[in-house]
Formats: sequence, C-alpha cells, structure tokens
Amino acid sequence: MRNAFICLCIFTAACSGQTSSPTSPSGVAGGAAAQTKASGGTHVEVTFTKWITGFPAMAGVTGGSVPGTFVGTVLSRDPFENGTIVQLEARYEVTGADSAHSFVAHITGKTNNPTQKAVLNGTVIGGWLAGAQIQVTFDVIVPPTGTSCVPQAPVNRTCFQGTIRVLPGAAS
Repeated sequence: MRNAFICLCIFTAACSGQTSSPTSPSGVAGGAAAQTKASGGTHVEVTFTKWITGFPAMAGVTGGSVPGTFVGTVLSRDPFENGTIVQLEARYEVTGADSAHSFVAHITGKTNNPTQKAVLNGTVIGGWLAGAQIQVTFDVIVPPTGTSCVPQAPVNRTCFQGTIRVLPGAAS
C-alpha cells in the first residue's frame, strides 16, 4: 500500500503540468537531495536521452552514475480512451563505459500526453544491481527544426530525456 501511495504521489507530481527544463526530468533537480541511495550508501542515478530508431526499438546515451549507451524496446504501448494517458511497458539496457556498471531493466508505467511527462517503475532483471527496484521519469523533448536533442541523435527526432533512479535500499 505504501508503494502504491508513493507511486500515486510521484505520478500526480509528474502529471501536474509543472514546467521543467530538459536537463531536469519531470521537474526533479539534479542535486543531492533528489538522489536516492542503494543500500550501502551509493548514489545510483542514471540520466539518459533516448529516441525511437524504428518502433519499437530505442537508442540513446547515458550519464550520471553510468555514462555510456542506452538501447531499449517498447514492449507495449496502450493509449487510454481519453487520449491523455498511455500505458507503457519497456525493456531498458544500459551499457556503462566500464562494463561492470551495465544492467537490463523491465519497467511499466504511464505517460501523460498533455504534460509530455512519464513515470515508470520496475526491476533490474540482469547485470549490475540485479533485483533492485527502479523508478524512471522522463520528459518528451522536441528539438527545434534542423537540430537534434543531443549530438548522437538524428536531426528532427523527438527525444525522451530522463533519469533512472535506484530506489532506497533496493540494491544489495
């Protein structure tokens, strides 16, 4: 029940229509107060910018605790009848510049079309931090015509910029 309440609160905040900068996904500041800790006291917060390469495949880059690359697959995308909310399920693969910090995660959650924000929760299913619970937030970023969100992204491609956080006490 507590986890459901926390998720509801986070989802409500992400969908409240507050504005945020592209470097601050879902209005969360990048300072220490916004970071979560895995057990043992290590901050684990992976930033990312991703884009669709050809639905359902995604590619991208990562930073924060794990600089490297991102690949993913949208496993399901189910819009609600109201056209406002979309239920998502995805598989994320983060490959750190040092392979010791690579992991695979399975996530589910919702995106809010009017606010262009998403909140998803899941589990690390393989690699570093296997078994850890995670939360993913991201914002939809549409670059100005003729540009890209990051140098690695194709020109004129919508990007999704956000953060993967290991929930407190979730990793061993």
